[in-house]
Amino acid sequence: MLKVQNLSKKYKKNDFYSLKDVSFEIDKGEIVGLIGKNGAGKTTLLKMLAKSYIPSEGTVFYNDTDLYSEDNLLEPFGLMIETVFYPHLTVVENLDFYLSIHKKTEYRKNIQPILELVELWAHRDKKPTGFSFGMKQRLSLAISLVAEPEFMILDEPFIGLDPDGVFQLLSILKQWATQRQTSIIISSHQLNELEEICDRFLFIEAGKLKDEFDSEGQEITVIVLKKPLPKGDVLKDKFPELLAISEDGLILEIDSTSSSINQLLAELTTTCEIKNIHTKETKLNQYFSGGIKQ
Repeated sequence: MLKVQNLSKKYKKNDFYSLKDVSFEIDKGEIVGLIGKNGAGKTTLLKMLAKSYIPSEGTVFYNDTDLYSEDNLLEPFGLMIETVFYPHLTVVENLDFYLSIHKKTEYRKNIQPILELVELWAHRDKKPTGFSFGMKQRLSLAISLVAEPEFMILDEPFIGLDPDGVFQLLSILKQWATQRQTSIIISSHQLNELEEICDRFLFIEAGKLKDEFDSEGQEITVIVLKKPLPKGDVLKDKFPELLAISEDGLILEIDSTSSSINQLLAELTTTCEIKNIHTKETKLNQYFSGGIKQ
C-alpha cells in the first residue's frame, strides 16, 4: 500500500542529512509505530509522507503511484502532524469546512461522534484561538478522523486526552484497521499506548532506520525464587501458561494475563519462597532505557 524507498532529506542550511536512506513498507490494515528520541528524524519523515517536505533523494509510492508525481494524491489520507485549523472558525465550522473543500460532505454525520470522542463536543461553538495546546491537538485529531481516511499519519495523537479518551481512540483505530483495513503510521512517546495498538515498529535514530520489529504483544511476569524448584518438578504440567523456567530453577516467566498467576504465586511462596516479581522489559522500552545498543 505505502512503499518508502531510500528516502533522504538534507536541509539547505545543514551540511548533514536529517533523514538518510530510509526504506520500509506499510500494508493495508497495518498499524505501524514510529519511535525514536527527540531530533531523531521522525517528524521529518512524517512531513515527507504528507508532502509538506520534498525529499532530497528517494520517493514514496502509494498504491504503486509516486506521491510526488502529481497533485491530490493525499485525498484518502488523514493527517495529524501539526495543529492545523482556521482560528476564526468554530470547532464545528472547522470540521464542516474541511469536509466541504475536500468534497466529502457525506461524512458530516461523523462530526458529533468524532468531537465527542476527542472531548470537544461541549466546545463545538467556540473558536480555537484561546484553546490550550492539548485542545488544539484534539481538534487537529478530529479533523484527521472525520472523513474516515484509508491511510492515517498521526504524530502524538494522545496528547491532551484523558485515559477514557485514549482508550476510546485506541479502540476506534484498532477497529478501523481490522474492519475497514485502514493503514496507520503513528509516532508517540507514550509507549504503553503504542504497545497496545501497533503491529510493528520502526526505530529511527540520527536520521537512520536502525531497526524494524514486530510488536511483542504479550506482557510477561518474571518470578525470581530464593530456593530452586525441586528436581523433577511438574510445575509446567500444572501451569501450562508458564513460558519458561531457567535451568537452575530460580527464574520463571509467565503470561501476565494468566488467570492462574495468583495460584502459582501462592504455591511458590510456600515451596520455594519468592525473592522478587517484575514485569519483563519489552524491546520497545529497552530502546529508551539504554538496554539495546546499536
